[in-house]
Amino acid sequence: MVRTFLGSRIVFIAFLTLMGAFGLNLTAGQFFTPLHESYGWSLTTLSLAVSLNMITWGVFQPIMGKLIDRFGPKLVIASSATLMGISFILSATITQLWQFFLYYGVLTAVGFAGCGSMANSVLVSRWYVKKRATMLARSSMGMNFGQLALLPLTGILLVNSGFRVAFVVLGFIMLLIVVPFVLFGTKSNPNEIGQAPDGDSTSSFSPPSSVSLSEALKTREFWLASLGFVTCGYTLYLVTIHLPKFSVDLGGGTGLGGQLLGIAAFASAISMWITGQLARRYGKRSLLIGLYIIRLLAFVLLSLSTNIWQLYLFAIIYGISSMPIIPLVTGIIGDRFGANAMGSILGTTWFLHQIFAAIGVFLGGYIRTLTGSYEIAFWSGAGILVLGIVFSAFLDDSAIKQNLQVSQTSSRKL
Repeated sequence: MVRTFLGSRIVFIAFLTLMGAFGLNLTAGQFFTPLHESYGWSLTTLSLAVSLNMITWGVFQPIMGKLIDRFGPKLVIASSATLMGISFILSATITQLWQFFLYYGVLTAVGFAGCGSMANSVLVSRWYVKKRATMLARSSMGMNFGQLALLPLTGILLVNSGFRVAFVVLGFIMLLIVVPFVLFGTKSNPNEIGQAPDGDSTSSFSPPSSVSLSEALKTREFWLASLGFVTCGYTLYLVTIHLPKFSVDLGGGTGLGGQLLGIAAFASAISMWITGQLARRYGKRSLLIGLYIIRLLAFVLLSLSTNIWQLYLFAIIYGISSMPIIPLVTGIIGDRFGANAMGSILGTTWFLHQIFAAIGVFLGGYIRTLTGSYEIAFWSGAGILVLGIVFSAFLDDSAIKQNLQVSQTSSRKL
């Protein structure tokens, strides 16, 4: 009996995992106000804790990538999601600053490194070659829906029940929903059940050869894609962590930041779907350049914003260009270097991404404390995005397409 191809189930579970992982990790900015009111911890100090989260996440990306290459994404994703859920529940017990740094800054970050975009991108890329761009876009929509659902939920919980209940509820979402789906619904490789990527009929499958990390580090495409991607990290987390505080600075309520991020997530989900459909026709590189340009325009608007209505407009424009960048860069890395050793390679790219994410988060809080305004911080985001456009423009599309064609041919033959 021929077993139904499990690729669609894998994409759904990756979507669900990313929904939980990103939804939880991106809530940090909403906890700033209640933690400051309860314990007097400053914005700079809280921003430093989030920067620690970003750096820890980045440092553990290559480590998790190595573990994925060795043990498969299923085990790594399940154990990491468990750690993330437990860390949030522990955060409900905090009474001292070091506990927030440990539970959110370190433990949550380690868990996120193993169940976030990198790990799930490797999982989906092992199940799809020809449809990789489309399926990565579909699974990555979980990042948007996590923000769309969990950021507003966090705001509601904070207003009505307090930060401790919010931490507990979010933690149990990971433990009781995400972890069981990963454990009982996924397989690390299609050949474990006699299937092949994209559902091609075969009795046995050997994955196409992949480039090693040491070889990838010597290539121009790796560094251009990665250096462009760091501008995404800097600007993505500068907005996600500090937009709630900036909205309060302009006269908005405590829950406005969650609403704005929810609007951005909705716009991003639509954009993610569209870019997934257009990637094969127009190429990932061209779409990536376009998204960096749109994000640049959004940051210029944010830097000039003085009224609440401008923040709503920013949320829509920024949302279009936020998360869709991630599957495009992931697809470029996978197409160029192969999915089988993608964990360590993509993990290194994410490490660089997170270093700049940490810098963006810290500078945002530091500049706001020093000057009383986010204006300089937001202009720095606009400036660094110019570099993202330039680096992406110099990517060699022909080398990426050639390697993708070889992988597809090898898959059909095997």
